[in-house]
Amino acid sequence: MMPAIDMRDVVFRFWEDGKRNILDHMSLTIPAGQITVVMGASGCGKSTLAAVAAGLYPENGGYLQQGDIRLFGEPLNNLDIAARARLLSVMFQNPDLQFCMDTLRSEMIFCLENLSIPPEDMDALIDEAADRLRMTALLDHPLTTLSGGEKQKAALCCLYVMRSRCILLDEPFANIDPDAAEDILQLLIQMKQEGCTIVAIDHQPSLWLKAADEIILLTEGGHTAARGINRENISQYRDMFEQQGVFFPTDSRRGEHMPEKEAILRFEDVSIPLKGEKKRLFRKAPAPVWLLEHADAAFPRESITAILGPSGCGKTTTFLSLLQQHPFTGKMLLEGRGITAMKPRALYREIGIVFQNPANQFVTQNVLDEVMAGIRVWYPDMPENECAAKAEALLSDYGLARQKRYSPYMLSQGQQRRLAVLSVLAGQQKILLLDEPTYGQDARSTRVMMQQLREKIRREHLTVILITHDRQLAAEWADKVYCFRDRTLQEVSE
Repeated sequence: MMPAIDMRDVVFRFWEDGKRNILDHMSLTIPAGQITVVMGASGCGKSTLAAVAAGLYPENGGYLQQGDIRLFGEPLNNLDIAARARLLSVMFQNPDLQFCMDTLRSEMIFCLENLSIPPEDMDALIDEAADRLRMTALLDHPLTTLSGGEKQKAALCCLYVMRSRCILLDEPFANIDPDAAEDILQLLIQMKQEGCTIVAIDHQPSLWLKAADEIILLTEGGHTAARGINRENISQYRDMFEQQGVFFPTDSRRGEHMPEKEAILRFEDVSIPLKGEKKRLFRKAPAPVWLLEHADAAFPRESITAILGPSGCGKTTTFLSLLQQHPFTGKMLLEGRGITAMKPRALYREIGIVFQNPANQFVTQNVLDEVMAGIRVWYPDMPENECAAKAEALLSDYGLARQKRYSPYMLSQGQQRRLAVLSVLAGQQKILLLDEPTYGQDARSTRVMMQQLREKIRREHLTVILITHDRQLAAEWADKVYCFRDRTLQEVSE
C-alpha cells in the first residue's frame, strides 16, 4: 500500500543563510490506514515536519532546500490547495491560527466551500460533525468566546467535516480535559476504521497506547531515533525515552510539597457569570448564567495551587476576573485588599499571568529582547550588558539559548510557553497565574520549569496558581488542588 506521507532527504530552515536546519536531511514514511503518533523533545522539528508535509512551509515561510515529499504517492508540488486538503488536513497546536470565520458553523461552511461541496449537502455534514464532537450547542457561538478546549474541539470538527484521507493533529489533547480527550480518541479510532489515516504529534504517550498502531520517536533535526513502538514493546524503550527527555507512560514528576501557609489570596462568596454581563437595568433582562456560584477558596502564599476542571467550566475566566477583565460578585481579597478597589497598574505589579496562548503577550520580535523587556520592567536602571547576561542565563536554564535570535513567533508552542513563563519569572510579582503551563512540553522541559518555579517560591516568596488538565502534574507538584464541579470550587484531598 502507498504510504500516506513519504518524506525523503528533506532539508528545511527558517532563514536561507541560517546555520541550523530545523529538518536536517530527514526521511520519514507514515503508513496509510493506521494511527501513528510522532513524539520527541520540544524543538526537535515535529511541528515543522507537519507544516512541511502539508505544504504550509515553505509556502508561508522558511526555505525548503531539498527533499521529495509525497502524499499517497502524489508529489506535493503537483497538488493545488484543494487537492492537498482532500489528502491531508492539519490541526495546529494553537487553533486560533486556523480559524477564518466568526462561528464554528461559518468556519465549517468555509472549509466545505474550499472543497467545492454543493451547498445543499453542507447542513447534513455540519450537523453530523458537530454531533460527533458534541459541539452542536456551540455551532453559532462566536469562536472568540470559546474556551481553549472548546476551540480545540471546534478545530477537530472542521477536520472531520472535510473528510481528508489523512489528518495530522499537532498536540490534539492540549487544553482538553481527560474525559473530552477520551471522547476524541474514540472518534479518531472510528475514523481510522472508516479508512482515515491518523497522524498525531504529542508529548504524552499514555492516552495513545490503547489506540496507536505505532509510536515514532524523533530526535534533533527530525531524525528517527526509533519506530515500531507500541503498547506491547514500549517497556523496551524506557532508556531511549529518558535520553530524549520525553515522557514515559509511567513517568513520575516528583515534586516536594510545601507545608501550607497563610492565604495571600481569598475568595469569599464569589460568583462569576458566563458572559461579561453588567448589572441589569430592566427587570425583563435575562438572569446571568453562572460559571461559578458562591465560591470560597484560600490560596496559600509561597506555594503552588492547581485548579482542575473540564474544558469551558470557567477556569480561565476566573483568572480574568482576578485581573479585573471579567465581572464577578463577592470578594476577591489580595492580602486583605479587595481586587476591585485596586488600580490596574498596581494590581498587575502584584499579579503576573501567562496565557493559554503565549503569543498573545509577546512585545518584541526577538527571543532575547523578550526576556530583557521583562527584566527592564523591574530593573529599569540595570546596565545593558548586565540585563543581557541575566536574560541569556535564563534562556540557558530553559533550553532556549540557541533560539535567542529567533522571533518568538517562530518557536514551537512548547518553546513559546517556556519563553512566556521565564519572561514573567524575570519580574517581582507576588502571584503568578499560569494557564496550562506544561502543555506542549516534553518531560525534561516540564521538570525544569516546575523546579524553577519551586526555586523562585523558595528564594523570592512567589505564589503560583496554575490551571491544568494534567492530574498527574497537579498531584505531584501542587501543594493544594481545587476542582471546578457543578459551578462550585471544591478542594481536592490527597
